[in-house]
Amino acid sequence: ISIPVFKISASQCGKIMSGADGKSVKQRLEELRIEIADREAKVAEMKPTLKSYAKAVEMFKRRQSEYLELLPRENEPNLSKTCITYLRKWADEKIYKRRVEFTSKQTDKGNLVEDVSIDYASIHLEWGLVSKNLERFHNEWAHGEPDLVLENEVPDIKSSYTHETFPLYSPELENKDYEWQDLVYQWLTGIQKGSIVFVLTSMPDEMIRKEARFSKQLPEGFSEAEYEEFAAQFRYDELPPYLRIKQYDVEYREEKIEAIKARVNECRKYIETVLLPEVEKNFKKFNKA
Repeated sequence: ISIPVFKISASQCGKIMSGADGKSVKQRLEELRIEIADREAKVAEMKPTLKSYAKAVEMFKRRQSEYLELLPRENEPNLSKTCITYLRKWADEKIYKRRVEFTSKQTDKGNLVEDVSIDYASIHLEWGLVSKNLERFHNEWAHGEPDLVLENEVPDIKSSYTHETFPLYSPELENKDYEWQDLVYQWLTGIQKGSIVFVLTSMPDEMIRKEARFSKQLPEGFSEAEYEEFAAQFRYDELPPYLRIKQYDVEYREEKIEAIKARVNECRKYIETVLLPEVEKNFKKFNKA
């Protein structure tokens, strides 16, 4: 099986940087070493005629068996379930050469209003005349395509689905995955200043009509007047900028960049030592000749 060397996409960096769940294999092995030594010493002191002797020997052998089973995985990276799930999906796409795109009404709106959101933010944040970036940047560990690459800043635009998902009252960025994403953009472009900019843009009419068709808020066979009243809750053009733009600065931190490099290397090791060997075993099973 030949697949590319793993690099993390900026938009997915938060998945691999999530904290590990529980103890590493190395930590569990160390616990078992201590427990096995203690059980061995206790068994040596016990008389074989005691009723508890057989049970003590059984538990000693069980822990030995667990230790020997784990030993080949001693240096396996300790990654979170979120990270492992993402790595399996990444490997699937490379092995099968097929990609399943995630879609939702939230991402659909984001794609449809992206240019409108960029224009609105650029006017009110005084970025001047800007256009969407179309260049994908790469380095040894990561790749990504920022929304915008300004002279001294890399802002990332997030179009809120409705006013209910717009973070008007949040003093700090709640979704840390967005912070990792913009940090990677800064790293890739060499521009050590960035931000996450939420923009509340009116929903396109085709999406509002879809909402109207599937919503139970309107009666069957609704009139155009009823539709317009319904649609008004998804339109925000008359509102002032302070109700439609929320910007969070993302600080460039070299220690976080080093942490990303280290985690990418751990991910590569997991792919090479855990995922691909499973594929290889299956390959050998069906290609014995």
